[in-house]
Amino acid sequence: MPAKVYPSDTSEIALDGAQARERDVLLQLQAQLPDTYTIYHGIHWSRIEHGLTVTGRIQFLVLGPSGIVYSILMKTGLMKVDQGRVVKQLGEQRQDVFNALAEQSALLNQKFRLQHQGNLRVEPIFYCPDFTVPDPGGLTVNAERVVDARHKDELAALIQTIDITADLFSSHSNPKAIHSFLCNELNLVPEVGALSQAAETLVTRLSHGLEQWVSRLNFEPFRLRVTGTAGSGKSQLAFSELQRNHGLKARTLYVCYNRPLSSHIAQQVREAGLMGAVVFNFHALCDRMLRDAGLDVDYASPGVFGRLAEQVLATPLDKRWVFDSIVVDEGQDFDQSWLPVLQRCAHSGTRWLWLEDPIQNLYAKPAVSLPGWVSLHTPMNYRNPKRVVQALQLVQREFNFESPLPLDIEAACPLEGLPLEFFEYDNEESLLSQTAKAITACLRHGFTRDKIAVLSMRGHEKSKILAQASLGPHSLRHFTGRYDDNGSQVFTEGNVHAESVYRFKGQAAQAVVVTELAFSEFNEADFRKLFVAMTRAKLLLVLVGHSDTLQRLRRAVFA
Repeated sequence: MPAKVYPSDTSEIALDGAQARERDVLLQLQAQLPDTYTIYHGIHWSRIEHGLTVTGRIQFLVLGPSGIVYSILMKTGLMKVDQGRVVKQLGEQRQDVFNALAEQSALLNQKFRLQHQGNLRVEPIFYCPDFTVPDPGGLTVNAERVVDARHKDELAALIQTIDITADLFSSHSNPKAIHSFLCNELNLVPEVGALSQAAETLVTRLSHGLEQWVSRLNFEPFRLRVTGTAGSGKSQLAFSELQRNHGLKARTLYVCYNRPLSSHIAQQVREAGLMGAVVFNFHALCDRMLRDAGLDVDYASPGVFGRLAEQVLATPLDKRWVFDSIVVDEGQDFDQSWLPVLQRCAHSGTRWLWLEDPIQNLYAKPAVSLPGWVSLHTPMNYRNPKRVVQALQLVQREFNFESPLPLDIEAACPLEGLPLEFFEYDNEESLLSQTAKAITACLRHGFTRDKIAVLSMRGHEKSKILAQASLGPHSLRHFTGRYDDNGSQVFTEGNVHAESVYRFKGQAAQAVVVTELAFSEFNEADFRKLFVAMTRAKLLLVLVGHSDTLQRLRRAVFA
C-alpha cells in the first residue's frame, strides 16, 4: 500500500512550472514509501498578494512510523555553493537554503512543545534534483541530508534508512499526536464543495489566509464581522471555528440563510464528530425553537416566514438555546429584524463570528447594522482561477448600475485555469441541446461527471433545465425537495449535479456549466447572480446563454 497523503485531493489537472515538479515528487514519495508513512504536502500553499507570489518554505513534511518528522525543502534550477552553504538566487535576494530549513524545523518544534509534552524530532532534508553539489564533504551541514541530482531518485530510500537506524528514544512516541498537530498546524479543514456528500476533501489553507488572521485576533467581547469576497475562505473559516469550539467543549450555533448550505455543513459536522455544534438555516432555527416550546407553525398561512422571527421573540425559550459561540454565514442575506432572535441565543460572553459578501446579496437586503463590532475585510479569492476572476472584472462593464458597485475581488489562486467556453442557444430546444454539449465539453477536458455542476440562472419553478431528467446522454442529479432523517437533502439518481444558482451558493465544483443565461436589462440583480454563478468554478467555467446575452458577455471577455 502506498503512503498516505494530506491533503488527499491532488488535482488531476496539470499544474504549471514548479508546482508540477512538486506534484511529481509527491507522487514519487507516495509510491515509494509504505502506508506506515504520511506525507503532508504544500502544493496548495502558494498565493498571489499585491502582485507577488508568497509561498511556504517547505514543500513536504513526512511523518515516519518512528515518530520522526522529515522536513523536505525542494529547490529546482541552478544554485551555487558559497563557503560550504548552498545559496539560491531569487531575483534580487539570496536565500541560504540551510538557514531556511533550520528556521522552519525549529519553528515546528517550538510550536509542538507549546501544545504537547516532549520534543518533536525534525530531520531536515534538502532536495535539489537539478543541481549537483560539487564537494558534499565541504558543506557546513550533514551531507547525508542533501539529495542532489546524482541521487534524485533516492529521496524515499534515505527517509526509510534514517527511520530504520534511528534511536527511537530520541523521537516522539505518539505519531497520532504528531499527526493531529501537523493537521492543525497546516490548517487542514474540510472544504464545503459540490462533492461534500460523497467524500471529505481536504485543502490546505494558504499561509496568511483568512483563518490565520482570525486566529491571531484577541479582543473582548469577541464580535467579529468578516466581509470577504467569494472564495476567500468564509465557509472554511466557519468550519474551523466549529472545530476550535469543539476542542474547547464550547457549544456552538452555526446559522446561515441557505438550506442546502446548512445541509452540507451539518453533514460535515456529523462526519467530523463535532459534538456541541448545532447547525440550522435561519428559518429552520426559528421553526425548531417554536416546536421546542410546544408551538406548531402553520406554513399554509400567507406570510408565515416573515412572522417567524416575531413569534420566536414572543416565546419563552429553554436555556439549551443559549450558546457559547455563534457563527452567522451568508450574513448579507439576513434581515435586521432577525438579529434579536440570534441575540437571544447568546450570553454576555458569547463569541460571535459574522461572515458576509455584499456582492452575493441576491435579495436586495440592506446590510445588518452591527455597531461596536470589529470588522475584517478581505478581497482575496483563493477558489477561482485567474481567468474566471479576470472575466468577472471584464463583464461587469456590460451591466447597468443605479449606483457604482465596487467589485472588490483579487485573484489569489496561482492557477490560470482553463479557457472559458461559450455555447449559444435561441430557443428551448437548442437550450437543452447546447447545455448537453457543454457537459460533454467538460468530460472532454477529463472531468468526471461527479466533478461537474450545472447551474441554472433561473429558479426551480421556472427553469427548463431543472425540469429535465436528462440532457442528451447525461442524466441529471436533482434535489427532490425531501430530506432524510439526518436532515440531508435527497437527490435523484442522476450522475451530473444540476441546481439553481440560488441553492448552490456556498458550494463549488471543479467544472461549472452556467446555463439559461438570458438578460434583458443587464441590471445589478443580473450581475450579482452571474457573480455567484461564475465564482462556483474551481478550474473550468462554461457559459450557455441566449444569443443576445452571450454575444455581449463574450465580447466583453475578449475585448
